Amino acid sequence: DAEIQAEVLHVLGLRGGGGPPLGQRPLGGDELWAHLVNGRSGLAPLLFGRSAFESSLRPVLRALTGEHRWPSVMSVRPLGHVTELPSLELCAALVTRILCAARRLREAGHRRLIVLGLGSGDALVEACIALHVAAALGSSVDLRAAPPLCIQFGALELQFVATDCPDLEERHRNCVSEAPPEMRVLPLDRREAVRTFAAQGFLYVLSAWMPMRSAGWRADVEEDAGVRLAELCFLTVPPRLIEIHPAELQSAARETFQLFPKTLCRWDFLAREPWGEEGGFFHSQLFVLPSPGSPAPFLAAPLRHTLGNYASRLDEDSALKGVNLLRAFGLHHVHSPDDFGRAVPEMSLLGLREAVGAGQLALRASSAEEQLRQCLTFLSGPAHSQVSA
Repeated sequence: DAEIQAEVLHVLGLRGGGGPPLGQRPLGGDELWAHLVNGRSGLAPLLFGRSAFESSLRPVLRALTGEHRWPSVMSVRPLGHVTELPSLELCAALVTRILCAARRLREAGHRRLIVLGLGSGDALVEACIALHVAAALGSSVDLRAAPPLCIQFGALELQFVATDCPDLEERHRNCVSEAPPEMRVLPLDRREAVRTFAAQGFLYVLSAWMPMRSAGWRADVEEDAGVRLAELCFLTVPPRLIEIHPAELQSAARETFQLFPKTLCRWDFLAREPWGEEGGFFHSQLFVLPSPGSPAPFLAAPLRHTLGNYASRLDEDSALKGVNLLRAFGLHHVHSPDDFGRAVPEMSLLGLREAVGAGQLALRASSAEEQLRQCLTFLSGPAHSQVSA
């Protein structure tokens, strides 16, 4: 596994001694904004070769924050929200995990591994991974081709499939019903998808951002895939931050490993003192459940951060919790405790009132009311007066 990861890092230009990745080009905030405003697909190819966290995504975050366009850029398409901008580091981590699982299957004489995305939405994460797997193997892949997308790994074929719920109302609630797909997305319920493709070969199952309050995703995959499950991976924020019990990602048959790649999601932001910018980074992470007996997953230094699980960070710092809580209610001008007393911009206040009045917050009504009360305990001065009114 270490050899595979080292080779992936080498081919993708990630250097062990530090320094910016080789072959990466900068990404402009205006370019990202224009692409999403135009509502077209092609974001995965746009990010390919331009998604290293420090040299591309962090500057984009700084630029858009300075122009008051972050995180609104991620929801500028009303029913085509983007949740994660998959970084080079995230893609390299997932490429490594997929190729490690594939190598074990190939050595056991198997000839196929299906990388199956569940709840894929616009399939941005799945498409980015397919592009990076192809690059790591010196191959290419046409994202416009009919599924599955196929890449050869020696004697084993990797097949990439993205799926999402066929229920339009459900996809509408998840704000992805009009998201332009980055690769073809099959309209399959998650359980139907796992059962269908488990009948065809071994599965590497990937879930990028389960919906709020999801239940049974891990258990259902294990049951439906059975012995054909090579590995299960969740890209998500810590479960309790989206009202999912942490036990949902714990299995009696498989150990769950937490990995922390440098990546960028819609919840991330530039914090200020006392934490510095990093205080608002890395809400999302990987939860990996490999096959029993497999080596423990790990990430090499160029891929990972050392800040740990974001929920734990919130538990340890009430001020950071307050900043995140206020931002969850749309008060995106808040970057540090120094902003707790700042007047709330009128547009933010109007958006908050409309969201609360229409029940649009991604929280249960009782939870939203309680958390709004918690917001007021952090606010002071003009901000407290505005929100309490």
